[in-house]
Amino acid sequence: MIPSLFRIFVIGRNTLIEAVRQKVLSVLLIFGLILVGSSVYVSTIATPGLDAAGLFDEQIKFVKDFGCGAIELFGFAIALLSTAQLIPQELHNRTVYTILAKPVRRAEFLLGKFFGVILLLALAVMLMTLAFAASLYWQETVGFNYVRDIYDQHMPANWQNNPQMAAQYHHDIQDIVNKVQDPQLIKAILLLFAKMVMTAGIALLISTFATSSIFTIITTFMIYLIGHMEGMAREVWLARGAETSIWQSGLTGLISLLIPDLNSFTIVDEILAGNHVPWAHTLNLLGYAEVYLVVLLAVSIIIFDFREI
Repeated sequence: MIPSLFRIFVIGRNTLIEAVRQKVLSVLLIFGLILVGSSVYVSTIATPGLDAAGLFDEQIKFVKDFGCGAIELFGFAIALLSTAQLIPQELHNRTVYTILAKPVRRAEFLLGKFFGVILLLALAVMLMTLAFAASLYWQETVGFNYVRDIYDQHMPANWQNNPQMAAQYHHDIQDIVNKVQDPQLIKAILLLFAKMVMTAGIALLISTFATSSIFTIITTFMIYLIGHMEGMAREVWLARGAETSIWQSGLTGLISLLIPDLNSFTIVDEILAGNHVPWAHTLNLLGYAEVYLVVLLAVSIIIFDFREI
């Protein structure tokens, strides 16, 4: 067991090193960091001339939306492109024959490759999250300075000595802190990372029988879109009641079984809107992603074991 885990770790580490050296993935990550880091500047362009209340509500919310949207977009692109070319690239370079000629099982090879992708995604999300945190910190500083200027310009010179004004000032400052340092953002980042890993798992499964990276990319992207729409389609069909035929109900169940319900992960939008999402619901979604990923990996291993190489 320990030697098997060690082989998976070594393959995963080498996969991470190879992925980091690829220019396409590096460019995507750099653009992601720039886009996430520039969210404060973009917010000032998108929401100009706001008063204090607008600054608190609109600009901070814009920074959150823009930052998480950039993380999701570039994380999805990195997950899709890095996973789609795993097996085809190994076959093209013929390195898979050298690896499998050693005491390495096909399951270990596949799990090691996927482990490397997870490490890559974790690294990318960590870096983009740091850029996101820096943007929020800068927005917090801008808010502090804005409130300070408002009080200095429109309040008496000795407003600090007035208990009521000082209390209101500290209330406004704390309001900025509460909106910027929102612990629910941790849930949003975890759910976005779970979606990236699920996307990578789908791409891995398709790449075990696909003959080209393009086919894997297109098919995974279509499944990704269907996964976001199947929840709405299921609600519409169930709302029709008796009008739904047996084959339609069966098709709905089959789609729900084969394609993940990615629309349920849109609670990230609820978090960014400031609505409270309990940890229990977040953990349920993470558990759903974990179970679905285990099934994807199991099916991928079975297909890859029977594939002629």
